[in-house]
Amino acid sequence: MHNAKTIKRLLLLVVTLIIIVPAVLVKTENPASGTNKTAAQVVSDMTAGWNIGNSLDAYGQKDNFPYTSSNETYWGNPKTTKALIDAVAAAGFNTVRIPVSWGQYTTGSDYQIPDFFMNRVQEVVDYCIENNMYVILNTHHDVNGNYCFYVPNNANKSRSEAYFKSVWTQIGNKFKDYDYHLVFETMNEPRLIGHSEEWWFPRNNPSSDIKEAVACINDYNQVALDTIRATGGNNATRCVMVPGYDASIEGCMTDTFAMPNDSASDRLILSVHAYLPYHFAIANNSYTTKFDDSNKGEIDSFFNDINSKFLSKNIPVVVGETSATNRNNSADRVKWADYYWGTAAKYNNVAMVLWDNNIYDNNAAGSDGECHRYIDRTTLQWMVPEIINAIMKHVDGTPAAINGKVSPTPTPVVTPTPPSPVPTQKPAADGLKAEYTINNWGSGYQVLIKVKNDSSSKVNTWTVKVNKKDVKIDSSWCVNIAEEGNYYVITPMSWNSSIESGASVDFGIQGNGSIGSTVDVTVQ
Repeated sequence: MHNAKTIKRLLLLVVTLIIIVPAVLVKTENPASGTNKTAAQVVSDMTAGWNIGNSLDAYGQKDNFPYTSSNETYWGNPKTTKALIDAVAAAGFNTVRIPVSWGQYTTGSDYQIPDFFMNRVQEVVDYCIENNMYVILNTHHDVNGNYCFYVPNNANKSRSEAYFKSVWTQIGNKFKDYDYHLVFETMNEPRLIGHSEEWWFPRNNPSSDIKEAVACINDYNQVALDTIRATGGNNATRCVMVPGYDASIEGCMTDTFAMPNDSASDRLILSVHAYLPYHFAIANNSYTTKFDDSNKGEIDSFFNDINSKFLSKNIPVVVGETSATNRNNSADRVKWADYYWGTAAKYNNVAMVLWDNNIYDNNAAGSDGECHRYIDRTTLQWMVPEIINAIMKHVDGTPAAINGKVSPTPTPVVTPTPPSPVPTQKPAADGLKAEYTINNWGSGYQVLIKVKNDSSSKVNTWTVKVNKKDVKIDSSWCVNIAEEGNYYVITPMSWNSSIESGASVDFGIQGNGSIGSTVDVTVQ
């Protein structure tokens, strides 16, 4: 069934076919069209996205700062060409994320970006705009351990704020006349470099260091957004993407993360990265080369998370980076793409952007989690066309034009149909009731729970108890988990604690092993 993205793309194709005048390149600056599209409209219009990884974000040694020529090829990639972007567009991608590491080129205490690099970034942006593509332009490795132009802690807060004000003023002024096709992203994976919780923390119980980092990230998002808006022009209403800690799901689901306040209406997008399932997609150790029912749950949990806190509240989401490393397992990577993009297609306000660093060969028998080449940037040949076809069939239902020909659409991967919901539990005295669905794949399971308020008035909090004899909770989303005797005691986060009359709240729990057909669930 075609969704809104499909219809838009088909209409565009029809219009293109009936035009008989010679084609003219799209202008790189189009202030007349403005930035009149909302974030939801922009994200809905993004079909499939692709990253130019390890190019304009490549950085050199700190001892050589500031650099006086571009490090675009420093990590072994060829210089980005218009032909590369044309090939990406021809395959069906209409969005390109351009990671950029600015700091290594800046001079002075006011972090001035030199013209040679700013102009080169603009040149690559224009390659995409000329293909009528969306562009996501960010600040990328400027938090890297090799050099830190910003750090999410209080000790470096003033310096970090100054950096964001300076670079986003300059970027904003350079691109203020570009229309809604250009989207700014404030930061990439802001985190505490070298910290024991650099890449993961328990979202329901973050340490004091992580709490401080989250507060600083909230502040930096606000500073960057205010700076962008202040440059005027189309930036006054341009769509802006903002991440949480590490751009991870934990970073945005933790209670203290907040979207910034915006002077424009409906122009903010959550930025999150999701290399899932982790042990299939990116892990170096304890990895698996198989994608099957045993690890689909991580993808399901991810979408349940972002839907509960963001999509359901009309905050669109861009998964700015996702990929599955090459472990000489093309067939399973096709299954992965089919399931992941197929799940994403169920939501109008989420877009997916494939990470590509132009590295393909494994270093050690498939153990390297960083082999994410989808198109060879020298030959412009797609490495595993079936993966791209699996993606494209979910964004517009048509096969991609790859390597000079249209490849056949792959056979859909059949996924098990979840069982029907278990009957609703008896309502609590205050009108609350809970109903649940069990999704069991043999070696593990999820229990998706809905708390409904059937009373005539709003409730401000709720508690669910689940009997330990029925489940063993290994992970959860959108709730806090405690133990009390024979029960798990489940309480809400701050943002989903209240339930209006007639409304409901969804969350989930997950465990390994087997589960029966019923679960003892009570709500109060």
